[in-house]
Amino acid sequence: MLYKRVVCFVWIFLCITPFASAQQWSKEKANQWYATQPWIVGCNFIPSSAINPLEMWQAETFDSVTIDRELGWAADIGMNTCRVFLHDLAYKADPDGFKYRINCYLRIAQKHGIKTSFVFFDDCWNRNPKSGPQPQPTPGVHNSGWVQSPGADIVMDSKNRTEWNRLEVYVKDILTTFKNDERVLYWDLYNEPGNGIANQKVKPRFLNRKSLPLLKETFRWAREVNPIQPLTSGTWIFFTAIKNFQLKNSDIITFHNYFDANLLSAQINTLQKRLRPLICTEWMARKMNSKVQSCLPVFKAKHVGCLNWGFVSGKTQTIYPWNSKPGTAPPKLWFHDLLYPDGTPYNTEEINTFKRLTANPEMKTTLNPDNFEKLIDGKQVHLFSLANRNGLLATITNYGGKVVSLETPDKQGNLADIVMGFSSIDNYLKAKEPYFGALIGRYGNRIANGKFTLNGKVYTLATNNGVNHLHGGGKGFNAVVWDAKQINAQTLELSYLSVDGEEGYPGNLNVQVIYTLTDSNELKVEYSATTDQPTVVNLTHHSFFNLCGEGNGTINDHVLHINADAYTPVDAGLIPTGNVEPVDGTPFDFRSPKAIKTDLQKENEQLGYGHGYDHNFVLKNTLKNAEGLSFAAKVTEPMSGRTMEVWTNEPGLQFYGGNFLNGSDIGKCGKPYSFRTAFCLETQHFPDSPNQPNFSSTVLKPGTTYHSVCVYKFEVE
Repeated sequence: MLYKRVVCFVWIFLCITPFASAQQWSKEKANQWYATQPWIVGCNFIPSSAINPLEMWQAETFDSVTIDRELGWAADIGMNTCRVFLHDLAYKADPDGFKYRINCYLRIAQKHGIKTSFVFFDDCWNRNPKSGPQPQPTPGVHNSGWVQSPGADIVMDSKNRTEWNRLEVYVKDILTTFKNDERVLYWDLYNEPGNGIANQKVKPRFLNRKSLPLLKETFRWAREVNPIQPLTSGTWIFFTAIKNFQLKNSDIITFHNYFDANLLSAQINTLQKRLRPLICTEWMARKMNSKVQSCLPVFKAKHVGCLNWGFVSGKTQTIYPWNSKPGTAPPKLWFHDLLYPDGTPYNTEEINTFKRLTANPEMKTTLNPDNFEKLIDGKQVHLFSLANRNGLLATITNYGGKVVSLETPDKQGNLADIVMGFSSIDNYLKAKEPYFGALIGRYGNRIANGKFTLNGKVYTLATNNGVNHLHGGGKGFNAVVWDAKQINAQTLELSYLSVDGEEGYPGNLNVQVIYTLTDSNELKVEYSATTDQPTVVNLTHHSFFNLCGEGNGTINDHVLHINADAYTPVDAGLIPTGNVEPVDGTPFDFRSPKAIKTDLQKENEQLGYGHGYDHNFVLKNTLKNAEGLSFAAKVTEPMSGRTMEVWTNEPGLQFYGGNFLNGSDIGKCGKPYSFRTAFCLETQHFPDSPNQPNFSSTVLKPGTTYHSVCVYKFEVE
């Protein structure tokens, strides 16, 4: 009854809503759309815990945890798009809940920097879909539980169209709900119309032209809604009438190809004559020589989008070939899929090919200094440039002392900008993340409840992180204009007077920060400060690094070594408990280098609090350089060969893994800064030290000088 009421309401709404039927996009409009997209690369996605789209989308089995984990793996290897099958019966059972779950999925995908193409109808595999619990996989059988949508009987009922009104409501309601949603890349209206049930002893084995009426209606319904995203239906190898209709009515041309690189290239050459964007929405069948190492370079060279079939091996069992029989042993040569259920690659060379071709080895940043000229709080903002003799380049603005760009070479000598940032001061002012590349003060990290006691007096600070004080408050050093003096081509001096009472802190604090880009390929950040009253000080630097180049995927495969035997655990508000605990036997043990993602999926309360790593490490003083600085950490990015060492005179190092980046900020590269696409290594005294008697003091008294040094040293190996 609930479904009938909802459908009745939606049907009335759709009937009274004036739909002006749109036409196929012009070639110019389609190509303009495509020109705004990155190279589209990804997979057909279904979580490994689902046997078919019904199990993916029904309320009882919608598995957001697995979706989140596996989309994270997709982002790790450079994918930016997923093709996802919907199902009309999931909508029929629960229209509002279904749309809610689509939105949940889109939020997760956006977090990982992934856009989605949704598929409405599908003529493949089992012809009688049913709502409710789905069958368990038949051992050894490819897609044993995959079901058609809406099912062959409904498709063939083109004369009476008994359930087609229901399908129209479904298509129009989903399209109307998400027609302006930029998280949706395009709409794939009908998968392989005419295919049918070739794996079953049922006639007709292929639906052939019997699918054409529903295909035509689906395009008509979609055109009446007229979403901002392009419409398509992918051509495949059979049925000329259907293929001709698809080509004449799709805004962008999508197609399937499960053959070798030569045949793939030939098909692309033929389709490119139609002068529309091309996306191959199904490919990769190793047994048929459709392989990553040979075909992915073809797509890249011809700038054709590509979405391979299969991602994580799971209940669909698509590691088996199409014609596999019950009881078939797991094949040595997988048919589809790239990863085992734990995220381990089936073939490491395939994954490296994805990473290599989706990364841009020369992510150079071209910045216009004029875009940083602005008067803020009565002070002039500028952009300054530093360069060393080896070709390293850095730009820094005196607004917040932010490092805007930092270009370093990979093992091939290609320069890439390895820090997150924006191409104009206006973009910094409207950013959701306020700390990209910034100087942090008066107090880096958190102070519990925005209060501390000094010499018997309680000081109340601005609270900007729930009930806590973070990084100096609502207007910390990251959001003020510093006085700047460029000493030479490699050195910039910044100074700022933080007046008594600013953000609640006592004393007038004179601060100086010197940035130096040395000929030893180091970015050196040296801080000093004096005060006229006792106060607390803890300055740090907050560049967000990605050694692949900003916007070039996640940092989960970066290899991290932290020179620390202990860390300071936190509560749910990320305030230290006051304890210092050993890293031994925990996910926080980076004493031996390991990939950042290695322990991220482990059940651990501390990882839960930070949504990953956002913790202070207690550094050892076991290795010092000629300047007396201690070795704190080293990060290695295996593909590019870039390494970054951190040296400091501070007792602590905050490692933050980019867990709160959500794609809402678009960086210099034009790509969203998504979940775990950067890391921070912030040298510091410990968080909340003013309230923790067991931690080293951060009190600065008149007549003494605060002095802190952080060096980021860049090499290749």
